[in-house]
Amino acid sequence: METNDFNQYVKDFKTKTLKEKQLITLEQLKMLAVLTNTMCKELNVENEIIVNNELIDVEKENYTEDDYVEAIMVLVNSIQNSLCDFDLKLSDLMKVIVDKES
Repeated sequence: METNDFNQYVKDFKTKTLKEKQLITLEQLKMLAVLTNTMCKELNVENEIIVNNELIDVEKENYTEDDYVEAIMVLVNSIQNSLCDFDLKLSDLMKVIVDKES
């Protein structure tokens, strides 16, 4: 995304209500959780997206600020878990490649 496009995106985002901003950020983190999980699956890494009640709570119409922050924490941890699993597998693969070249 070009800087001007991103700046416009941020400008538009800033005009949203707090609830709209929360929904947008939640959706973005959900997409990122799916992406990082898919990256793991493509390398045959056992990895699951973390799902618990905190994500269910935020699906309710009248979720609280605590519900929102707890859901963000769950999604961030899921993404971190996937990235760590991916990195471990990638390191293993790189070691095999380096060993073969030696």
